[in-house]
Amino acid sequence: GDILRFYDSFDNRDQLIKWMKDRPKGNYRIVEFNRDENDIIVVIPTIDVNGKFAKTCREEIFKGLHIIFVESGVGNYYFNYAHNCNAGIKKAMEYKPKWIVLSNDDMYKIDDVDVLEKELAKLDNKKVDIVFLENGDYYSIPLYFGKKTWRYEIYRYIRGKELAKLYRKFEIDYFIAYYNYKFKLVFKKIPNTDFVNTNAIGIFSSNYIKKFENIFDDTYINDTEDGDFSFRLKLENANTAFIKYRIGAFIGSTLDTNIARALRAVPSKAYFNYKYAGILNDLIKKSL
Repeated sequence: GDILRFYDSFDNRDQLIKWMKDRPKGNYRIVEFNRDENDIIVVIPTIDVNGKFAKTCREEIFKGLHIIFVESGVGNYYFNYAHNCNAGIKKAMEYKPKWIVLSNDDMYKIDDVDVLEKELAKLDNKKVDIVFLENGDYYSIPLYFGKKTWRYEIYRYIRGKELAKLYRKFEIDYFIAYYNYKFKLVFKKIPNTDFVNTNAIGIFSSNYIKKFENIFDDTYINDTEDGDFSFRLKLENANTAFIKYRIGAFIGSTLDTNIARALRAVPSKAYFNYKYAGILNDLIKKSL
């Protein structure tokens, strides 16, 4: 209803993206724990710093580490995940850490935090830009970019013709895809677009962060920003490493996301296509 009427107010993708760039970024507040421990700082966006997820992070998962929560608050209409992550990372950089861990709050403990500390101590943060975790169930996952096929058009129309219409209206042809049969069926893989995502948790060298004003592009609205960043790592030939530290993430859905969530993600997918269509088209041409 309301969200479809909202999209009707735009004639094309350019108008939608202009609105995205002009919209307010939303309010947040910074709340810190263990400020004296600064070699590794954990940045965690959260709705409620006193909620059960945030509490689990500071009392179990990352106990003893300096944690910077970026609290958006309940009912924050203009909540912007990317903007809040950038704010937390900038605050962390004030302490001159070696490593910044960016984590969702809806995680659960597997390994003790000293495993993370010992694994990072083996690495040189002047030589490694990004650290991924091995054996992730919702993070450090190999992904690629795919172009939608006629099979996807049929699938999308069956699942919700309103969404199919919006994808055409806002020129959404390219999607982030997982290596499973569902995605292989409906997307044609674009060569040389393989990358590893930082979804749920990623570890950044402060030496790498210094190169950028912002890590995440906050034009995105709570979707695709991590895929954008992770793909940029590939384009920049960033130096990556993997460590043997395990943490659990509560897994959401993939291709079977509900229609309401998919509708909310339309602006971010449109912006991603606007931003990278030229690069992806060139990769397709080079492969022919």
